[in-house]
Amino acid sequence: MSRGHLVLEHTIDEIIDGHSYRRDLGDLAELRESVERFGLLSPIVITTGNVLISGNRRLAVMRTLGFRTVPVWVVPGVSDKLSTVLAIQDENTLHKMLTPIEQAELYDELKQLYAEENTRKQEATQFGAASRAPAAGVPANTPGGESGGVDSTPPHTAPRGEGQKTRVQAAKAVTGRDSHGMLDQVVELKQIAASDDEHPEVRQAAAEALLELNTDGKVNGRYLRVKLLQAITLLNRWAEHPDEPDAIRHAAAAELAQVQAQEHPKDALKEATRAIARLTQLRKDAAALAPREGWKDVDPLLRQKHQIRKLVDLLRREHGWWDRYTPEDFGKYADEEQWELVETSITQSGRFLDIARDARATETADAVV
Repeated sequence: MSRGHLVLEHTIDEIIDGHSYRRDLGDLAELRESVERFGLLSPIVITTGNVLISGNRRLAVMRTLGFRTVPVWVVPGVSDKLSTVLAIQDENTLHKMLTPIEQAELYDELKQLYAEENTRKQEATQFGAASRAPAAGVPANTPGGESGGVDSTPPHTAPRGEGQKTRVQAAKAVTGRDSHGMLDQVVELKQIAASDDEHPEVRQAAAEALLELNTDGKVNGRYLRVKLLQAITLLNRWAEHPDEPDAIRHAAAAELAQVQAQEHPKDALKEATRAIARLTQLRKDAAALAPREGWKDVDPLLRQKHQIRKLVDLLRREHGWWDRYTPEDFGKYADEEQWELVETSITQSGRFLDIARDARATETADAVV
């Protein structure tokens, strides 16, 4: 017997799009032509709460053609979030394939939902085991006081490999195979591209990798390159940052040279990962041995010289940026926040230089007198 029931005339405005992992509906021309010629051959599928499960492309065509009602198949029992997400996943895999980024977004949410579901099951098992505990004064392994049977075996807390299990579950639900490694890489690339804590060059590389992999589905090579750039950027910062002790700067420079000597990105990333671990420990040791009394003003200009060195190192890292970017593209495509950031940086830099130039001229004049 079929699950659900058919409603021939359901108001389109009442259908809730909800959360969709598909943002690219693809070319709708052929589907539109079919609907115009034959009508809607397959009904839209919704929950009893009017949430769309299946048919977002068909619904989009019906809307563009000006229809106010649409035939729908109403499916009961799809109310909790996990079931809804899985139902949407079924529709996506049976029809137009999701892009790699859309797959990763669906995978990331399913992974969390599976983990929550497994936790609920585990808690229910624990409560069940507690309810079957022997009554006071009743020995175990006797009728009414069983505690060692299969049904009453107490669950262990935080099952080992549970995270791996949920990743595999989510990956198979999205792609039909255990592709969690690839999907985790896409998720991490998305996080890097969106992180304000990352170096701008690393963020840009991650964003470009996502655009490229969305066209051909090749993830691993691009992921390795972005992760390697991320590691090299960190080593380079430690090698050049004025706040780092000289021993750390020299060690970071040596490690960086060793990384860059590797021919294959995979080998370079392994070397970089080991180098970062070694330097992280060195920095901890150096911080533990650092004097606590703060600045020693042997040189009365020590603070000012230190600040100047930091500024020059900052500008050296970004020097020549105006040759690496196209101003016409920035003018056309930058949003308001991006525009304000660049405009403020350049305007305030000019003001900073004007004041510094006046101070420099005054100092030179005083020296001549």
